[in-house]
Amino acid sequence: MNKPLNCAAALVSAALAATSAKAADRILGIDVSSGQGTINWTDVAANGVTFAFVHATTGDGYTDPDFTNNIVNGKAAGLQMGAYEFSDLYADTPAQEANYFWNHAGGYIKADGKSISPAIDFEIFSGHDGASSYTAWFNDWAADIKAKTSNYMHPAIYLSACTGACDLTTNITLAPWLANYNGEDPYTGSPWTSCSGCDPWDTWVYWQFSDTGAIEGISGDVDLDVYNGNLASLKANEGVGGE
Repeated sequence: MNKPLNCAAALVSAALAATSAKAADRILGIDVSSGQGTINWTDVAANGVTFAFVHATTGDGYTDPDFTNNIVNGKAAGLQMGAYEFSDLYADTPAQEANYFWNHAGGYIKADGKSISPAIDFEIFSGHDGASSYTAWFNDWAADIKAKTSNYMHPAIYLSACTGACDLTTNITLAPWLANYNGEDPYTGSPWTSCSGCDPWDTWVYWQFSDTGAIEGISGDVDLDVYNGNLASLKANEGVGGE
């Protein structure tokens, strides 16, 4: 994913995350795409990662070539796995993107005890085709996705704690996945150190706290995330077929 806009970046190592995890009730995750190349998911799991989001589609015309390998092998390694799409909402309606995403990723989003609800990436601010506002567009996309299955899902929206969150209203129904590289300990701190007046949720679910993490099994930098709760909470509240 792209770096969040208008938020300061800070380097936070996986070693810090692993140490801090012992003192708090949050779990470590990552988000990846084909940009990470071939991933050894067994090593990733052994390095303390509990969940991961993998890039599936962009708009209604691009499918990540590594999506299937990543989500299948991540589940096999014991991680909770979610799929995400990068939205081109200025060019596509919610239904167009929901249909394209589900056609490619839906077969892996199931109540198997290993799937977490999907996510959508909000980083383009050039309009919202087929909806009256950004909030309405993402709510419609989420409703379309949830209608694809009888299983419980609570889709998330990835966005900056500043640009992105400031473009939504309190009517947003998706779970907040916030990007803010503020240097705080991800197991005791908060992503709402910037633009807290733009928080339409009064909470957070996922926090991408670094885009320069180091995880065994992945070459180069990787995005690091935490979930605001433990594994049981993740499965119950964000897991497919959970609540």
